[in-house]
Amino acid sequence: MKRLILISASAAAIAAAAPAFAQDNTSAVDQTGNANQAAVAQSGSGAGATVSQLGDNNLATVTQSGSGAQAIVNQGGTPDAEEQSRFGLSATPYASNGAQATVNQASAALATIDQISVDGGANRDVKATITQASGAGGSTAAIRQRLTGIADATIEQTGADNESSIKQYQGSHTALNQQSGANNLSTIDQGGSNTTATVLQAGDGNASHVFIFGNNEGVAVTQDGDGNLSDVAQNGTSNGTAIVYQGGDDNVSGVSQGEQSYANVTQNGNNGHSTVQQTFGDSATVDQQAGSDNASSTITQGGSWAFHNNSATVTQTGIDVTSTINQTGTNLSAIVSQGGSDNTSFVNQSGNANTATVTQN
Repeated sequence: MKRLILISASAAAIAAAAPAFAQDNTSAVDQTGNANQAAVAQSGSGAGATVSQLGDNNLATVTQSGSGAQAIVNQGGTPDAEEQSRFGLSATPYASNGAQATVNQASAALATIDQISVDGGANRDVKATITQASGAGGSTAAIRQRLTGIADATIEQTGADNESSIKQYQGSHTALNQQSGANNLSTIDQGGSNTTATVLQAGDGNASHVFIFGNNEGVAVTQDGDGNLSDVAQNGTSNGTAIVYQGGDDNVSGVSQGEQSYANVTQNGNNGHSTVQQTFGDSATVDQQAGSDNASSTITQGGSWAFHNNSATVTQTGIDVTSTINQTGTNLSAIVSQGGSDNTSFVNQSGNANTATVTQN
């Protein structure tokens, strides 16, 4: 076991060359195993970095130029109580091999990377990267990866007071979260295998929650407006896709998917509400266009656990319009178009191969 505590040893080297740039920084590095590498560079003031590596061939890089930046990197360690219960792990340290962690901070932000029992091989195919720019003061970013063979998680924050977390378990996963606005919240939680999640938030005061547990599933959420809320949950064994775009303000979107379903929600109006619930083999599209303020759309595609091939499409351009579609059969199709104001549409379909078209202007 090799333990190296640097009371700004890396920062001290920098300070020796340029004493005005580094003050009161602290760095601690603890490594157990073989061929591990750690590099810490601090040029701001009041920064702190802690790196702990248990296993072989791990790489940790921490660069902090902002005053008050804090970074914690653990590669290998003990799972918490929830993980012990969820995955049948014991309360003992687990090594990580071939993991790579990178933190780059230019502001008074907090970054945490925690990777336990991962194996990225010789190429370090398990990667976690956090970048928080100079404008990201007060932001927090956390990446936690467990029991993965190949995984890639990236958080990039340029706005202030943002909060982002990515959790990836088992299998192979990819997650990207970019937040350029301020006061945004994003959580990504993925399990199963071969899943992908991307969250982009450029507005202010947005919240996005993504939960995936399955195989070959993907979620993409973009929120360019302000005060929007998006919730996406996928739980199946294969091939679900959800795409959510909210360009207006104060919109709420909820998508719940089973297997082999597709949902595409666009909300460019203000104060819109959209709910999509899918079981198996369903397709739903909601388009609330600019000017469709206070529009509401609810699509429920349920029934027995079998491939349904149901389709629902809602286009809303009006004000205070409401659409409800319920589908419980197979090969069903519903198309609703709403303009004007204060219009309401209700479509209820069961059986097989029924078609409904509603136009309200």
